[in-house]
Amino acid sequence: MGAHAVRGRLGARALAGLAAAGALAVAVVAAAPPATAAVVDRGTYSDTYAYEYGECGYPVQVEGERSGRYVVRQDRDAAAPLLGDVYEYTEVHTRADTGERFVVRGHGTTRDVAVTGLGDGLVRVRSLDAGQPFVVADVDGRVVARDRGAISSTYVLDADGQFVELLDQRVAGPHPGFDTGICRAAGELVGTGSGDRLTARPAGTTASPLGYQEYLPPGYGDEPRPLLVVLHGYDEGGDGSAAALPNLLATGVPWLIDVDGWPAARPFVVLAPQHDFPAPDPAFDACADVEWFGSCSARVQHDLGHPEGTSPCTTPDEVRGFLEYALEAYDVDPTRVFLTGLSCGGVGVWEYLAQGDGPAVRGAVPIATDGRPSWDAAGCDLTDTATWVFHGDADDVMDPRGATETAAHLQGCPTPPARESRLTVYPGVDHDSWSRTYDLTAGNDVYAWMLALP
Repeated sequence: MGAHAVRGRLGARALAGLAAAGALAVAVVAAAPPATAAVVDRGTYSDTYAYEYGECGYPVQVEGERSGRYVVRQDRDAAAPLLGDVYEYTEVHTRADTGERFVVRGHGTTRDVAVTGLGDGLVRVRSLDAGQPFVVADVDGRVVARDRGAISSTYVLDADGQFVELLDQRVAGPHPGFDTGICRAAGELVGTGSGDRLTARPAGTTASPLGYQEYLPPGYGDEPRPLLVVLHGYDEGGDGSAAALPNLLATGVPWLIDVDGWPAARPFVVLAPQHDFPAPDPAFDACADVEWFGSCSARVQHDLGHPEGTSPCTTPDEVRGFLEYALEAYDVDPTRVFLTGLSCGGVGVWEYLAQGDGPAVRGAVPIATDGRPSWDAAGCDLTDTATWVFHGDADDVMDPRGATETAAHLQGCPTPPARESRLTVYPGVDHDSWSRTYDLTAGNDVYAWMLALP
């Protein structure tokens, strides 16, 4: 195995760490080689590389260099050579829009403990890692995140040594990067400061029956602002208490705001209410073993009439009540109210539009959801609101036809251009079609679209 192949394996291992940690690189470990292993190759490597990312809410360009010493051993019982490595790397991350920079670096030792054949050219690798795989600092050396300790990883590679799947990962030592990821660390150094303007409003502390997260833009109060209400997915639910509201920060718009990735110039007041359902209706049991169980649940909730306390997704009555509260409590423009939701939250968007008896919504962005029950109930009345629908065509939770068929129906309705329905389907994308939409990495600026609606 030459240096080029070794680097391929190292890249695959780094991807395994990335899948678990949300970090940019993960190291591997020193352990005694199998007694029967013989050295078949050893050497050094060094190279430079570059890439870009925008998942933190702003564009970042990366220039990196890495180097190391490797040794390859072959065990008679192993399905592929066993790789060991002593490595280090340094990356300079530059915000493309501001020129601000920070540094990500790491060093450590790695060794494969076992490689087992799985058939069809696939192998399962168990490796141990030790060192400091992930350190984030400003350009003057001030460290804001440092991972260190040992990591045991088991993952699958294909015949070309490329990463296929992470099977297991066990961690010893402090690894804050696993919980925070690159965006939270970067936000402390080059972020927008949006997290400082985010406030949890637990249930019972305001006139709203729902607890919620609140973001107020810089200059709030100088003039009425547009209002963006964000409805969460199933996993972010809770009772609206101070203990449960952090669930809302796990993904989507609240996550972008929390990690300092929300631009200060984006003028919205953003409110994210939390839905709870402590006692699901037994009727939802019928969806447990069906294809696209999310679409099945959306249909069941609709057919049941959204009963309070047993509906898994935000109900239209909750949306109506929250919008009425927000318009009274905040200095917002009642003619510029926008609604978006992901997965279960998207069900709440469609069902509120179908109910049609609350404050008017100028534009709505339902993502990874199913609007067919709402279309069946309201038909072309849904076109009272401009919609931009997003879905991944590989979604295995919500049927993609719930987006494509609903959008096709709406596009066939006689409506003025201001109320047209847009549809964007991401090829090969699974249920998470919201991250690339909200962080704009797919190039669809839903925020500019909302603000431009007449």
